Amino acid sequence: MSDSLETTKLPPLTMDELLRGVIFLGSIFLIFVSFSSSNLTYGLSCFFTSLFFLSILFWKGPIATDFAYIVSRYSDNLAFYLDKGERYLCKSFNAEKKSEKVLVGVAYNFSLVMFFVIPIDLLFQEMTKDENSLLLYQQFLTWVIYVIESAFGIEVFIQGEYSTKLVYADMIDLEIVSDCTGLHETVFLSMLILCFRGVKPLVRLKWAGYAIIFIFIENLIRILSSYPIVHTWEVSTWEKYHYFWWHTGQYALIMSMFVLWIMIVAGKPANKSPKSNFVR
Repeated sequence: MSDSLETTKLPPLTMDELLRGVIFLGSIFLIFVSFSSSNLTYGLSCFFTSLFFLSILFWKGPIATDFAYIVSRYSDNLAFYLDKGERYLCKSFNAEKKSEKVLVGVAYNFSLVMFFVIPIDLLFQEMTKDENSLLLYQQFLTWVIYVIESAFGIEVFIQGEYSTKLVYADMIDLEIVSDCTGLHETVFLSMLILCFRGVKPLVRLKWAGYAIIFIFIENLIRILSSYPIVHTWEVSTWEKYHYFWWHTGQYALIMSMFVLWIMIVAGKPANKSPKSNFVR
């Protein structure tokens, strides 16, 4: 960091702000619990409870606060500690020139992204390794595919013990398991964007939301493509395509999108966070 940066006194997070953060994280956790519930009533109860807490936190209620303000407070306080780490690295590597500091900063940013993203992604994969670990979302995705294919005149039915099997009159059945939901890829791409420093927090949140929508549509197209591929070629072709895209193609697309996001969005001056030298 440059010594010419304006020094800004940053107060630590208050108890109210910390409690609001706990409520927010608890609400996000409840959404995950709702997706992974095998009981529809319990899953929907968790989902609407989460929406209730989010509404009283950011909309109306005695503890309601401005979303942008709370995001700014948390991001500034996190930046305070991360900037200290960057200054320590610059000092350790004797990075005194501007080019040397930029190089250390870039390496530091990517290291932080991998430090947060990979453990979270691995933890999420471990928690959702069972075939029906995201049952409510699996049922929702199955229903969406059923509605779209039925609209195109395809004879398809929803069956199975958990209502996650698509049964076709003229091709093999498709079982929508947790790996088919695209949520692993959604978490990975959105976390890559959220953890990238130097971009305004609200810009990162906005583009993480776009990433969620993009992966949902991309994953939906992947599943829907099974019908024309099987009927145009054969089942073995679909299996090869499905295996390649699931294990390689999808993550190649994600990394390409992330690099493009860095070049186009993160590199835009209007989207960069204002540089400040925070002090207590």
